[in-house]
Amino acid sequence: MNQKVGVFLSRMQPLHNGHLGIIDIVFKENQKVVILIGSKNKNGTVRNPLHVNLRTDILKETLRKRYGKEYEERIFIRELPDWSMETDFDSNLEWGRYLYYNIVSVCEQRQFSIYFSDEREIIENWFEDSLKKRINFRLFERKDMFEGISSTRIREAFLNNNKKYIEKSCPEAVINKYEEIKKILKEVNFDPKEDFSIS
Repeated sequence: MNQKVGVFLSRMQPLHNGHLGIIDIVFKENQKVVILIGSKNKNGTVRNPLHVNLRTDILKETLRKRYGKEYEERIFIRELPDWSMETDFDSNLEWGRYLYYNIVSVCEQRQFSIYFSDEREIIENWFEDSLKKRINFRLFERKDMFEGISSTRIREAFLNNNKKYIEKSCPEAVINKYEEIKKILKEVNFDPKEDFSIS
C-alpha cells in the first residue's frame, strides 16, 4: 500500500529557516519525508559555494534536534548530483525524468507530493504530462515566506559580517559553523570556479 510521501528538493547553500518552514509542512502532511540536497557534484562556485558534505551535516544535525526519534523513522535524506552543466541547451524534460526516477528509487512508489518554493512554471516544465499525473504539486511563493529569505541573501550577510541577520535567519547548526562558512565564502568570492562547473 502506498504511503503519503512528500519530497523537498533544495541546494541549501546554506540551510535557513525558510527551508525548515517547508520541511515542517512536508513532515506534517506526509508519512514519509524525502529531502534531496541538490547539486551534490558542485562546490566552489558563487551559486554553489559549500561542499555537499557540509550541507548534509548541517541538515542532519538540525533535523535530529527538531524531530527527535521521528527523524530516524520518517525522514530520508539523499544527495542528488546535477545531471549536467545546466547550460541553456539542457532539456527540462530530461532533468524531470532524472529527478522523478531518483525520487521513486528512494520512496519506492510512483506517486508522491513535491514541495517547491519558486515559480510554478519552473517545476511544472520539468515533467511531461504522464509524470505530472503521478505528482501532487505543493508550491510556495518564496517572497511570502520568512520575509523573502534566501540563501543568496544569507551568503551576502556572511560576506558583510552581518551575523545578526544570520542568527535571525538560520538554525543553530549554521550559526555554530559561522567562521568556517564565512571563510569558505570569502575564498570562493575571491577566486570562484565557473558558476556551472562540475567538481
